[in-house]
Amino acid sequence: MENPGRGERMVRIFVYLMAHYNNRYSVTDIMQHLDIPANELRSVQRDMQALTNLESRYIQRITDSGKTYYQAALERANKLVFPEFGDMVLHFVFLQRIANLYPATASLIDDLTKRITQDLPAKQQDVLKSYSKELSGRILFMGTPPNYDEDVSKHLPTILNAIRQKRKVQIKYTDNWGTPSDKPRIPLMVAISHGDIYIGCVSQHHPDKTYALKLQRIESVKLLKETFEEDPKVVESLRKRIRTGSLLLGEQNPQEEKVVIYFPKYAKNFLKERPYHRSMEMEDAPGDEIRVTMKVEVNELLKQWIMYYGNIATVEQPKKLRQMILETAKKLVEKYEK
Repeated sequence: MENPGRGERMVRIFVYLMAHYNNRYSVTDIMQHLDIPANELRSVQRDMQALTNLESRYIQRITDSGKTYYQAALERANKLVFPEFGDMVLHFVFLQRIANLYPATASLIDDLTKRITQDLPAKQQDVLKSYSKELSGRILFMGTPPNYDEDVSKHLPTILNAIRQKRKVQIKYTDNWGTPSDKPRIPLMVAISHGDIYIGCVSQHHPDKTYALKLQRIESVKLLKETFEEDPKVVESLRKRIRTGSLLLGEQNPQEEKVVIYFPKYAKNFLKERPYHRSMEMEDAPGDEIRVTMKVEVNELLKQWIMYYGNIATVEQPKKLRQMILETAKKLVEKYEK
């Protein structure tokens, strides 16, 4: 069987192109929309080659002015039959099991697999059912299962429509302290951070300030008739907060700083798989270390991320980040020495 990572990535690309069948995308566009790291460029190029080579040509390659684009060939997508059927089914069984970890795509994965199942010959439908039954108790969550409400994925289209139409939404939400609220909100943007999806909003009482709602904590969303006017400066301010990693625990007007951290080399793959920020870069350092650099706002979220690695992370700069970690470490020592 092929690398499961590749199978999951190919399905994500396939689902995205099918969901946006009116548009065409370059490989770079696809990687940006799906937040695929730049170092996977060649892998994505191979994925696109494989998808365009599918027997029934569900994805088409278009060349325009010397540039290559890809688009769903929707008229051919009503009969979906995949080569290497056994491997593909394993990927889909896995994706269905973990779908609610990715609420933005859960409904799309569900729709796609239903569509595939309907068009499969009876024998292959039996294979799919058999695989699902055999693997249902073998794909488990360590600790507690993901606590996503099954309707969470349905909220995102409503929010995206509100952003597109510039209309307010009534959102029932529970904050960090467990306090519920049910009130109108003004959504401007959707942001993905460390595997979670957030809705960037502007305050109605302080129109120069923005904040984030975690999609997982939204209980209900209703599109309202009342519209709003965007302030381009506020939109750009929100975009900057997302870009600098300050949306969740940072300042309204973040200042980017160069951050340098040293880790042992055995942490390299873990850091590559779970980067703190898109600007993060790694290079080998003298001895058995790697040098990690990024340009972000220095805030509590960054401090927490570094302290997650305990004593294997050493901050070189900036000094104020070193001081933040030192002060927190002293408080921990005082707490546990009592």
